[in-house]
Amino acid sequence: TRINETISQANKGTLNADALIRLVNDCIDQSPDRDIMHQFLDLAHFQSVAKTISQAKVSEEWLERVVQLIDLSQFHTGYMIEQRAKRYGDITVFNMIHGDDLTTLSYKKLWSKIQFTGKALSVLEKPEEPPVIGLLTYNQLNGVLVDLACLSFGFRVIPIPLNSTSEHLSFILNQSEVSHLFVGGKTAIRLWNEVHHNHDISVIALNDPNLIHGNVMDWETFFENRDRTQNFDVEQRLSFVSTDRTQTIMYTSGSTANPKGITFNQINMMSKRFARALALPEFGSDDTFLCYLPLFHTFGRYFELMGSIFWGATYSFAESPAFNSLLKDFPMVKPSIFISIPKRWVQLYEMLEEQLDLDSEDNAAIEKKLKSVTGGKLKWGLSAAGYLDPDIFKFYQTHGLNVLSGYGMTEATGGITMTPPAEYVIDSVGTALPGITLKIADDGELCLKGSYVTKGYYKEDDADVFVDGWFHTGDIFKEKDGHYFILDRKKDIYKNSRGQTIAPQKIENLFQDFDSVQSIFLVGDGREFNTVLIYPDTKNSPINIETADTQTIRDLYSSMILSVNSFLSPFERIVNFVIIKRDFSAEKGELTPKETFNRKNVLKNFAHIIEPLYEKNYVPLHSGSKEIRVPNWLLREIGTVRTNVGWDGQKVSIKGQTETLLLSWAGSKIQVGDFTYT
Repeated sequence: TRINETISQANKGTLNADALIRLVNDCIDQSPDRDIMHQFLDLAHFQSVAKTISQAKVSEEWLERVVQLIDLSQFHTGYMIEQRAKRYGDITVFNMIHGDDLTTLSYKKLWSKIQFTGKALSVLEKPEEPPVIGLLTYNQLNGVLVDLACLSFGFRVIPIPLNSTSEHLSFILNQSEVSHLFVGGKTAIRLWNEVHHNHDISVIALNDPNLIHGNVMDWETFFENRDRTQNFDVEQRLSFVSTDRTQTIMYTSGSTANPKGITFNQINMMSKRFARALALPEFGSDDTFLCYLPLFHTFGRYFELMGSIFWGATYSFAESPAFNSLLKDFPMVKPSIFISIPKRWVQLYEMLEEQLDLDSEDNAAIEKKLKSVTGGKLKWGLSAAGYLDPDIFKFYQTHGLNVLSGYGMTEATGGITMTPPAEYVIDSVGTALPGITLKIADDGELCLKGSYVTKGYYKEDDADVFVDGWFHTGDIFKEKDGHYFILDRKKDIYKNSRGQTIAPQKIENLFQDFDSVQSIFLVGDGREFNTVLIYPDTKNSPINIETADTQTIRDLYSSMILSVNSFLSPFERIVNFVIIKRDFSAEKGELTPKETFNRKNVLKNFAHIIEPLYEKNYVPLHSGSKEIRVPNWLLREIGTVRTNVGWDGQKVSIKGQTETLLLSWAGSKIQVGDFTYT
């Protein structure tokens, strides 16, 4: 009765923090049955509850009790979605964009589809041998149904990064013991087809079953198999799901070789949702997200997808992550929340800068244009997985769009710190989120613990990062007035401008067998593409470096880079390089006593050499007075370097490859392949 009365007060906005604290304490002390505890947790998701608790500054006390109730009542993803289906019914949970068409799915229908998918998954079970489900797909509804059904009914599920190499895909499939793999989209199909002969795995095709190799079942057959299930009782299945066993494993790039599998249980996932709600009390069921971040990463999967469902909000599948496609999507779904890598915020700013004189235009005109571009309702933004210039933050905040900064890791179910709304501090990544304890070690390393921090890596020795209950992030921080600032990286890993994780040591190690390389240093932290600094080994090189002409030297090192690129994912590939005249030096602070790089000092000391490598994001090719420009992202995708691309006025060619692209320019007409432009 008290919970029902409090829900009524929540709907009216007449809550009292002291009364809420008394209620949660009574729920714990009186040990009510599971249904009553779940009813309380339904109350706890209300926006008005988060506002009341955060304004009273009792978030930590409240969250500690909520996590206890999650554990006591075995509250998990399935129960959460069931609650939202009952409460929000016909309200839209998913927007799906196809060209100019928008289709929707309600909370009630989502829960129905998840139950059907759970039944179909149960058909895959064998006695004493539960299936392990792999997901290799772009963001699409059927992939989400599989993920949410697994989380709801206790099937272990492994989302696999689409930017994996074929070697890493095989490693993930083997280590996590995937028994059934759902495959969707061209990239996923290509990856699976490259390794299928090495794996005895049943494949369910989310798209294009005829293009997939191996033992393949199409989605329709899989989904119809639910009718074959026996004794699938939804409530019984929900009650069997454990909150403390490993429910899902998410893989990230390792610092040297293979990806690391980070384990999560239901307490990790559920406690993070309540914590994030307390940090963002203005988010609620009236909000709409526009989402393009991949669902095999924590921000896309946990913050956007599961966060939308937690709040009773609407999640919109962006048709494509491309900037121009997002510009089309904005007015269609009119989002109030948009989470993005820094690059998209910069692109949006640059577009406005091209269309308006931002220095002289009045604020009203700028805000009108910003609203026009983003659909008119955008209020909140988060810049994730990389550095965004403070001037960009301030621009948006000045013009009605509260873009927040933050810091997170997969190991912490995503976010660790976040800028409190309206409290942006230059270069700060914010304050600690509720429910996580932070400390800075003697050497400056940030350490953390809390209910949503992973228990460890899957089948890996993690004794060096989990010490006395603290997870060591490998990042060097300072703290001032509760705000945290990144100073350096203790671990040898970084993110590019697209938020993709790159392990430089792993790539540098691929050059160790080349006789012509004495030392090599990968550059790309926060950049759009990777380059390398190479100090040659003049004694062992097959050519005389000191007397050879420039082109011969570049050809030699270009061939090495092409060889290395063939082992890398497109986002890891090297686009350009420079031969340096001296080796890296301990005396200049570039090497540690262990002979590893002090990357910060190398970047500083060689900045005058590095910056010219990034002055242009394209390769200019000339024929007579005409110039064409090949974007660096295309070189990265192909796996070649700038100096290997040529144009003779008729065809674009790549050294060492037989295929060419017809590109001729006569007068006002340009022919590119089979197409002519005027």
